[in-house]
Amino acid sequence: MRSSSLITAITCFFLGGSPWASAATKAPAAPSNLTVKALGVNAFQVGWKDNSKNETGWEIRVALKGGAPQRFTLVPAPNITSYVVNTNDLAGKELVFQMTAYSGVPGKEVLSKPTAIVGVKALSSSTFKPPTMLQAKAVDDGRIQLTWIDNSTSENGYQIETRIGNKKWTVLGNIGPGITFKILTSGYLPVETRSFRLRAFKGTAFTPYSNVATATTKAFRAPSGLVVTALPEGAFSFKWKDRSAVESGFELQSKSGSGDFESLGTVDVPNAASTGTVPGFTPSLAHQFRVRAYRLVGTEKTYSGFSNVFSIQATPLATPATLAVTATTDRSATLTWVDKSSRETGYEILYRVVGTTPFISAIAAANAQTYTVGNLATGVMYEFRVSAVINGFFDRVASSDYIAAQARSGDGITGNLSPLISLGNAFSYPIQVSEFASPLTGVNVSGLPAGLVSNSGLHTITGTPNAEGVFTVTLSATFGNGSTSTRDLILRILQPPTVASAFTAQNLAVAATSTVSVTGKFADSGTTSAARVATTLGSFDIILFPIATPLTVKNFMDYVDAGEYANSFFHRSVADFVVQGGGFKYTTGGGFTRVTTFAPVTNEPGISNLRGTVAMAKLGGDPNSATSQFFVNMNNNAANLDAQNGGFTVFGRVPEAGMKVVELISALPVRNYNITIGTETQPLTDVPVNAATAPIVLDPAQLVKINSVSAAPILTYQVTSQNPAIATASLTGTNVTIIAIATGSTAIQVKATDLDGLTVTQNIAVTVP
Repeated sequence: MRSSSLITAITCFFLGGSPWASAATKAPAAPSNLTVKALGVNAFQVGWKDNSKNETGWEIRVALKGGAPQRFTLVPAPNITSYVVNTNDLAGKELVFQMTAYSGVPGKEVLSKPTAIVGVKALSSSTFKPPTMLQAKAVDDGRIQLTWIDNSTSENGYQIETRIGNKKWTVLGNIGPGITFKILTSGYLPVETRSFRLRAFKGTAFTPYSNVATATTKAFRAPSGLVVTALPEGAFSFKWKDRSAVESGFELQSKSGSGDFESLGTVDVPNAASTGTVPGFTPSLAHQFRVRAYRLVGTEKTYSGFSNVFSIQATPLATPATLAVTATTDRSATLTWVDKSSRETGYEILYRVVGTTPFISAIAAANAQTYTVGNLATGVMYEFRVSAVINGFFDRVASSDYIAAQARSGDGITGNLSPLISLGNAFSYPIQVSEFASPLTGVNVSGLPAGLVSNSGLHTITGTPNAEGVFTVTLSATFGNGSTSTRDLILRILQPPTVASAFTAQNLAVAATSTVSVTGKFADSGTTSAARVATTLGSFDIILFPIATPLTVKNFMDYVDAGEYANSFFHRSVADFVVQGGGFKYTTGGGFTRVTTFAPVTNEPGISNLRGTVAMAKLGGDPNSATSQFFVNMNNNAANLDAQNGGFTVFGRVPEAGMKVVELISALPVRNYNITIGTETQPLTDVPVNAATAPIVLDPAQLVKINSVSAAPILTYQVTSQNPAIATASLTGTNVTIIAIATGSTAIQVKATDLDGLTVTQNIAVTVP
């Protein structure tokens, strides 16, 4: 009967198929390594090696020993390597198995070559008993492993049931027959206690239940083994070990420095263990990363603990390449380079005279590959550096390494272009040029004031000026290579101080003392008032113009009298343009504050913005908006500033001696910074910093501060006795003290010097009878 039943089953399956194949379907490769294991009297575990890439499924052939294996079933499941074959009870019978792969639809399938035939013997005795020794063990936070002893040889499988607490038992599922069991069940919640039982079934018959086994899943498990790989220009990739069975996804977190960890976002894929490239991190900065799993409970996320923390430094921005100086003039150089970065927001240009320390900075736009540096000194060798940056000067977060090149600026006019000159005194000025690349071929001079002439052969300007005022003389030099250099020579012809009234002769007895005041004895027609600015780099004076700009001078002196400029600093310096201050203060105790401003002053344009003049800063588009901020012109800015925004009001000028101090400030390296005033962020551009190189983070101790601004005397005095053996003289304030020493006559010379360094003298006659 058992043999007949088996043959009947085989015949039934065979008649459902077809022995022929479609020529349009390619036969798959044959499986190999066929194995068969008896699981009971009616179940066999078939295993094989899949050698095909185009199979639709598998044909399993079976026969009793001595017969040729015939089709028992088609298994329409590609890419599997095992299958359980169920038969009628064949206790102790020997069977033979064979299999092929097939492609195509049943009825038109194309078969591979068959495997070798494998024999197996069904288990001898037929039993149908309940399973025993059921054990449950939590594997992780969502899976429980069940093991038990199989006491049946004729079962069709097992039905597993589960419940929570004392709730109703529910069927978890059915599994096929077997000799030993280790089943992993899943789909539970973390820290969930489950009870299990099972029973064998055969057809519609069931054995009694096994024992009840209970297990509690583990807590929500954190991922581990986080490894982070640095990729180009601040990108990273992430790998970790997934240790949870219930997560909905993962959250990545990062931090840099001493801040808190912040979320980078989520990987919303269960069982994920890696990411692709994650860009956007700060290049060259050290970062820390961690990851945790999350699961959705309704609409809320619950989280596991965190993985290990992985510390790594981001890669830098890509360095630009092939820096070259493609063109130079006497005042500029054009740089070109190759953009290698995909993340830069700009390029920082650093340049300096070779052999000096401070660099001057400029910013080119993102993706730029050329930039022209202006305001260079003439005929000087410069060093240039270019690096990619993120955020430029403001809040810079990263920069690449730099590339460097050197080049000399073109030949041109050099020397002092604002020499000291006084009315009625002989003047001689040599026109200086550089001739490194090409010889000078000619010099042209135009716009000379009356009394002065130029000598083209000697390249000089000489004569005696006979008209007071400010004159802009144009100098133009040509060179053998065809280049031309044109510069403005500013001649400020000044009236030196004069004697206003004579001193009264002094007759003194031996050992007698006389005090003579110099007040009213001298006059300076060009200066009526002045202010002295004391800075951390030295002091300079401002000669004020109260007659030409009365409102502006009063406005400036109101800030001086109120002490508002004390502890302020120069917050802007643009090379060969301006040095600006009067807007912001800094103290150790109070931090950054603004200068308290008064009502805006009415604009009073008219005096030209020449080198050394001092003007009021104001808001764009509002000529009458000047308050406390002022600037010193470092070049002839007349063409730019005299008409712009109603004209910038020049209310004073810095004498040439004081310009040496302002030039020290102008020569300092600059950088853009954000300062904090209260809760507000205030950006400042081109802040001069008293350091070899402007730091990325502003150090307030390196600011150029204004310690005080006060009224300055317009004349200073010196006294000298022509014969100290007869009488000596000393000066206290504006009083000359004369002491008679011995009989005779002598003279005390009093020299008055104005703020430009021009002088006049007169004597006090002294007789000691």
